[in-house]
Amino acid sequence: MSQSILNTLREEHRHIEGILVQIQACNEIVEKKSLYLQLEEELVPHMSGEEKTIYQHLMKDVHDEEAEDVAQRSINEHKVIKDLIARLDNIGIESDEWDSTFRKLNETIKKHIKEEERVLFSEAKVDFSLEELVEFGEEFIEVKQHLSL
Repeated sequence: MSQSILNTLREEHRHIEGILVQIQACNEIVEKKSLYLQLEEELVPHMSGEEKTIYQHLMKDVHDEEAEDVAQRSINEHKVIKDLIARLDNIGIESDEWDSTFRKLNETIKKHIKEEERVLFSEAKVDFSLEELVEFGEEFIEVKQHLSL
């Protein structure tokens, strides 16, 4: 049985937060790099999937300025996250600069998740039926699978 996109996203958010905690606690460079690569591998398709499903539906289907605003803010936050990832990819993982940039990434992701689950999820619950949210969940999974090919 398929589930609402909001439940799927919430589960993925908890998983991503878990990886962030592991990276923060890690003192071994090779393991830290491996965890970071896992984070990047899971986070980038997650963000793209959100943008191509729930955000698009809020911007195109609802015809409400607030819904569009909420989705656009989330897209802008994704851009900040992607920029921080790009910076991390070009810094040596053993450097203090990497650690400080990762702290910024960590804070930005956590803030984004909190805001998304509070504001965007609330907006989606108002604007869409449970059946639509389940459809969007299926769409999200398909988009992510396509991105992983």
